[in-house]
Amino acid sequence: MKKTVIYFIRHGEVHNPKNVLYGRLPKFPLTPKGREDIKLLAQRLKNEGITHIYTSPMRRTRETAQIISEVLRIKPQISLYLIETYDIHRGMPSSIFRQKIEPKLYSRKYILKGQESIESQAERMLKFINKVKKLHKGEKVIAVSHGDPIMITKAHLSGEKFTYDYKKENYIKKGDYFILEINGGYKWTK
Repeated sequence: MKKTVIYFIRHGEVHNPKNVLYGRLPKFPLTPKGREDIKLLAQRLKNEGITHIYTSPMRRTRETAQIISEVLRIKPQISLYLIETYDIHRGMPSSIFRQKIEPKLYSRKYILKGQESIESQAERMLKFINKVKKLHKGEKVIAVSHGDPIMITKAHLSGEKFTYDYKKENYIKKGDYFILEINGGYKWTK
């Protein structure tokens, strides 16, 4: 049986001059460095045999997917399953968020106020994976998404709990990726 492979790519560096938690806010493009980093990544992936590109609808992920698509010559498709976490703190200064909110972001207190839960993110990302398994069996696919959804998926499929400590120790950098191989089970190879 030929394995299905998904390259989960986090978008490139974002232009955020006011240093706010941008989450699902519109109008946050890539920086010139972010675009260059993604061009280099696209060159590394050029000969991997990738057949499809999916992306979150956020501007930064669409720009990331577009840069990759120009090198791979594959038109990106939008998938809402890959969208950024729904964060009730969007627009808040990043420094305040990191100090006061982030360690307990997924607590019951914030979930009850509308914060998207870890379980909700895992569920929608698994729906995306199941869609890829069904539509692109034996193929290699790119999924351009965001830090928390990618890390939650990685923890979930690895049998680990997504905690603040897990996040601090394993977080994916902007413009980087993890590879998920699907061949009966799930195996992360990068």
